[in-house]
Amino acid sequence: RPVTITRCVCQRMPFATLAPLARERGWTLEDVMRETGCGDQCGLCRPYLREMLRTGATEFHEVLWESRGLSPQSPVPSPQ
Repeated sequence: RPVTITRCVCQRMPFATLAPLARERGWTLEDVMRETGCGDQCGLCRPYLREMLRTGATEFHEVLWESRGLSPQSPVPSPQ
């Protein structure tokens, strides 16, 4: 069965809402967590937030897992 992940479940926040905000403000993952609470509760959305910040993607069709020791500090890339 296909999977589609589009939001932080704990905060009910769609990645499509977060991505432009994060890009506009130059947020890192830590900033997103501090400012929105996303990724700061159950943590299941953290790998999706990382990918969103890295690529700008807001919809995911595969299960992503958190890697230990990974802490991105770079802001969201500008759309092309």
